[in-house]
Amino acid sequence: MDSITQAALGGLCGELLLRKQLGWKGAAWGVFFDTLPDLDIAIAPFVDSMDWLRTHRSLSHSLFLMLLLSPVFAYFLSKLHSKVSVTRATGFVLLTWSTHVLIDCFNSYGTQIFEPFSDYRLTLNNMSIIDPLFTIPMLIGNFICLFLLREGRKRSWVAWSTTAWISLYTLASFVFLSIAKKHFRTELTKSNVEAADMLVSPSLGNIFLWRMIARDDENYYVSHWSVWDSADRPFHLDQIERTPHLATPYQGSKPFETLNWFSEGWWKIIPNSEKPNSIYLIDMRFGEMHMLNTEPAVKAPPFVWNLNMDEQGNVTENRASLRSEFDPKETLSQLKERIAGRAPEWTDSIWPWDKLPEDSL
Repeated sequence: MDSITQAALGGLCGELLLRKQLGWKGAAWGVFFDTLPDLDIAIAPFVDSMDWLRTHRSLSHSLFLMLLLSPVFAYFLSKLHSKVSVTRATGFVLLTWSTHVLIDCFNSYGTQIFEPFSDYRLTLNNMSIIDPLFTIPMLIGNFICLFLLREGRKRSWVAWSTTAWISLYTLASFVFLSIAKKHFRTELTKSNVEAADMLVSPSLGNIFLWRMIARDDENYYVSHWSVWDSADRPFHLDQIERTPHLATPYQGSKPFETLNWFSEGWWKIIPNSEKPNSIYLIDMRFGEMHMLNTEPAVKAPPFVWNLNMDEQGNVTENRASLRSEFDPKETLSQLKERIAGRAPEWTDSIWPWDKLPEDSL
């Protein structure tokens, strides 16, 4: 999740476990320990982008390191604050660290919780990486607590009410995810699509509009469903050719193998029409941005890399974008409309590769 959400969650953990002993300092320590795993960003300037993909959300987010270091941090915390026992400090550090790791598993990016023994990335796909209805109540709750008496019932009520909200919201996300999966399976069967795999995840910033991507040997299939969709809304399914043959010259190179691992094989490749021996690799797991202010309207995937091969067969990569014009306000406005079960024009936009000649794919 984003850093603001992590900090807010850490502050709430500190409020629940250390308020009576430390007051506002408990929340401050919660912010510190809940953002601590993301300090792996400190190594980003010293590694290349592919190594960074493998490093971020890896060892610093692992259960092994969390269990190993939490008692160590707890010991020093109890030494700094004599009112906090080692036992309570250990429970506090474990709670803040584990909640950070848990909510990072909520989104599609994935978290390597089994490092250093496995680079498998756990993804639960029940929540967007940014979700205001999850984050803002925590920010408000933490802020209110700063102005209430440390021992007061009102402060306890605010903290526990905030905890209840994020717990219920998380539960609701799993319920909606289950409903969405059932809906998409039913519609795929009606469409005579026998998918080998299917991923379902929420769209940006909410748990009400869900995106499905499924695949068979030849194609990807993409669709959306909102909790607010009417029963008679037509089911729209995009069929996208997978084009795995375009990857053959790049297989075995560090950029391709890293991106294949990162995307868990959910990639599509299109040629770079402006440069020979160059392709775009697109991670299809993440929800596309619908840019309806362009002509024609375009669905732009957010995670795109450009892979280039030189005359010696060496492959280099860089982040790329398939967006042309982009109006964030218009895109968010259309997103809200689609969440509400409206915005039928979503089905009219095209994918960037639809502009390419068929013989280039």
